[in-house]
Amino acid sequence: MSTETTSIAEAPPVPEPPQAPTRVRGLDGLRAVAVVSVVTYHVHASWLPGGFLGVDLFFVISGYLITSLLTAERARTGRFRLGAFWIRRARRLLPAMWAVLTLAACTATLAGGDTYAGLRGNVMAALTYSSNWWQIAQHDAYFTGVGGKPVLQHLWSLAVEEQFYVLWPLLLWCVMALLRRRRDQAAVTLALAAASFTAMALMYTPDTDTSRVYYGTDTHGGGLLLGAAAALVLPLGRATALRGQRDLRALDALGGGGLLALAVAAWLLDGTGAAVYQGGLALSCLAAVAVTVAAAGPGRFARTLSARPLVWVGRRSYGIYLWHWPIIACLTGVAPEFAASFAGRVTMLGLTAVFAVTSYRVLEEPLIRLGVRGYLTQARRWFVARAEARPRQALAMAVAGAGVVTVACIGVSHAPTSTGLEAQIAAGERDAAAAAPHPSAAPAAADTVSGAAGGGAGGRRAAAAKAAPGVPGVPGGEITAIGDSVMLASTGALEQAMPGIDVVAKVGRQMDAAPDLLRQLAAQGTLRRVVVIGLGTNGDFSDATIADILRVTGPSRTVAFINTYVPRSWESTVNSALERAVHTHPGTVLVDWHDAIAKQPQRLWTDNTHPRPSGTGVYADAIRSALDSAAGSTTP
Repeated sequence: MSTETTSIAEAPPVPEPPQAPTRVRGLDGLRAVAVVSVVTYHVHASWLPGGFLGVDLFFVISGYLITSLLTAERARTGRFRLGAFWIRRARRLLPAMWAVLTLAACTATLAGGDTYAGLRGNVMAALTYSSNWWQIAQHDAYFTGVGGKPVLQHLWSLAVEEQFYVLWPLLLWCVMALLRRRRDQAAVTLALAAASFTAMALMYTPDTDTSRVYYGTDTHGGGLLLGAAAALVLPLGRATALRGQRDLRALDALGGGGLLALAVAAWLLDGTGAAVYQGGLALSCLAAVAVTVAAAGPGRFARTLSARPLVWVGRRSYGIYLWHWPIIACLTGVAPEFAASFAGRVTMLGLTAVFAVTSYRVLEEPLIRLGVRGYLTQARRWFVARAEARPRQALAMAVAGAGVVTVACIGVSHAPTSTGLEAQIAAGERDAAAAAPHPSAAPAAADTVSGAAGGGAGGRRAAAAKAAPGVPGVPGGEITAIGDSVMLASTGALEQAMPGIDVVAKVGRQMDAAPDLLRQLAAQGTLRRVVVIGLGTNGDFSDATIADILRVTGPSRTVAFINTYVPRSWESTVNSALERAVHTHPGTVLVDWHDAIAKQPQRLWTDNTHPRPSGTGVYADAIRSALDSAAGSTTP
């Protein structure tokens, strides 16, 4: 084959290309473990509830490798060549990301609807590696996101890493200039990691948006810093050179224990509740440090991770991570039912493999081998040769490329700022705020509408007598509804079905926040005779939380629990707990939203969780029917 027709992937290096970084097969295999766990979590979270921890494993590996390379260079040359370091990072990360941005923006634009909502801000944030702060500003919580999947949401982690690449070499230079001993340098780095995890724990509160805590570079940088601290204690060069049997056995034990701990965390942590933020993530990152150090050595653990299939996946892990999420988001936006099926998941995985392999072969690996100048030279030669041999094919390629870029630019410039569901929830927030009662307007808590302990038939008949003409059962003016974004999306339908209802709902709210909120409402005098609780979309809870709720509401109130319909690992746990609570506690009612909407899933948005406008009536009717049935069964 002539030089002119050699493909970019097959091209030999141009004179004096940048030297490729040394690869450690065990760490490549560990990257495969990390990316497989993340992809599994995103394709089907119930298969691996804590698969998101793969991102933190990536963080630890990055912190370890980057710090090892920087300290080795300083030991060899006496200084940090920061310019060369940042250029190498940019050459490795930017081109593939630009390709993803262009094709994702083009595909999302062609898909239309909510798929490309917010595209302009997300693309601009990605180009500046500030995606995590942009998503904080948008309150786009990772675990309790509302509506369709943002097509570039996954770039938050790359933004955190890139910010680390910029700031950490400067900070490391200062630390090494002030402290001579590696032990002291590692201690300072560990203290920074502890400060990051502590900030995450202190800033987390159960009834607030968690995007600031999860996406923040300061609060989620602990894994990167732990990896850096490990590199200061046992850098890559020393780890790979270990030969003593005692050292190798210690590494193997460390790796095996760390991997077991990570597996347990991935099985138990589902991203909701306090466990992740208040210690769970820190412990997982410590386990990831153990696994990373063991994978860098020459022991059996590292050799196991050096298996050819794992290494193959690991060396393509960056492309797999880049491509998998836009594919999932676009396919879910276009065909949500197909995307949720087994065939849809297989399709997602297949497309991810095709794009990742192509990206590695045509873009990532040649750039590392040839450098930017050599790559562009070879690409120009290849295209000229193609145009001479097959002019029509070359023209078609040029037109297609220009078309993709044009459509992407049009989408970025014209994309709506919010999705239809976000607009629906915003309208629900306005309606709920406008209808909020004054504390003095609340009815006396002593009256009752059910046969709960402490309430009599006279109280029930008095409440029924207050119902509006033509409205059977419990009137809306005697109902307080506490919920999350599902309830917020249905506020208009609730007010229409039960005029006067007080909706107290908030995006991301979990059941653990309900007891304190109920106490607050009771103290204000606004907690009504019937309490409807629609929580569970964002995570599970304990039986003790239900007991606490019922202690606050007391025996004189009826409490109706709405079960949940959400494609997450905790759905069955939540619904079982609510069914158990209703069977155990008199004066409680179960609203079967799950079965009501399962019969007509087309009335849900593409997240298969929130009702469209046509589905809000189903939500309100389920509540109305359950309350009417309970009132009818207790009225003499």
